[in-house]
Amino acid sequence: MNYQLPPPAGFGNCNGCAYFASGPPQICQQCASETLEPAAPWYCRVCGQRVVTEQDRCTNRLCSDPGRQFEFNQAIAMKTGALDTAIKAHKYSGQWGWGIIFARVLLGYLARDPRAAGADLIIPMPSRPLPPGITTRKGHDHAGWIIESAATQDDRYPFRFAPPVLIKTRDTERMVSTRGYAERCTLSNDIYNALQVLDPAAVHGATVAVVDDVFTTGNTLNAVARRLREAGARAVRGLTLARAPYR
Repeated sequence: MNYQLPPPAGFGNCNGCAYFASGPPQICQQCASETLEPAAPWYCRVCGQRVVTEQDRCTNRLCSDPGRQFEFNQAIAMKTGALDTAIKAHKYSGQWGWGIIFARVLLGYLARDPRAAGADLIIPMPSRPLPPGITTRKGHDHAGWIIESAATQDDRYPFRFAPPVLIKTRDTERMVSTRGYAERCTLSNDIYNALQVLDPAAVHGATVAVVDDVFTTGNTLNAVARRLREAGARAVRGLTLARAPYR
């Protein structure tokens, strides 16, 4: 008797998928790759912004800024369609089950891309410490919950979320509220001043990958990279689910 496994339901229809409860990351990543919009044929090797031709120069000023602190950012897909909807549901509507799916997509991507998996330390974009008595990032920290879920599903990668390596000591404005490069740099400095490295020994000499849901301009990542490099990190790079259109 031949038994054929059912096909995935398609990214965005995960609740009704046969693999929702315990699907292997490779299946979820492959399913997502068939639905999500990939990066353009030509894109900036630093920030991932689309360019018209391979020779075009990126218009994101941070990419050519001599003060840039991170190497590059890798985005799994563009922030469009089903992925855009899912990220907003996870981040703003409390649909925390998406963190499990995002973790599988992340794990599948790491398994297929040696450069992405080549970091010595993989941490979430830093957030405020968890409230007293709370031990899971689910419901509190969207990027941290993705890393926590990924580490639970696959322990082959150097994920670190508890205790955190890097935290925000206070809230800051969101980068989306800024207009223009000068304002982004000002807010980036404020974010940098709000960051604290709790475990310098883990950072020293390491190539650190910082995971987040969306990458737009890179100024937040630059603040994080600056703090990590001052603590002794050899290099810092970003890894995100999605690349938002540059503004």
